Amino acid sequence: MEYLRCVVEKITYQNEENGCTVLKCAVKKYHNLVTVVGTMPDTHVGSVLGWILERGCKVWKTVFC
Repeated sequence: MEYLRCVVEKITYQNEENGCTVLKCAVKKYHNLVTVVGTMPDTHVGSVLGWILERGCKVWKTVFC
């Protein structure tokens, strides 16, 4: 299992009705910002997000925001 932790740097799009969000995050060991897409209704710039990647799975699952 792999773990990813990042800090929200920019919110590109956020739908207030359904929480659909597109944002850019700063992640250690990555020089460029990482794009994240998902349902994150209460996320704001400065939020710390975390995901786990289960072995054999290609989709990150949110563990906290």
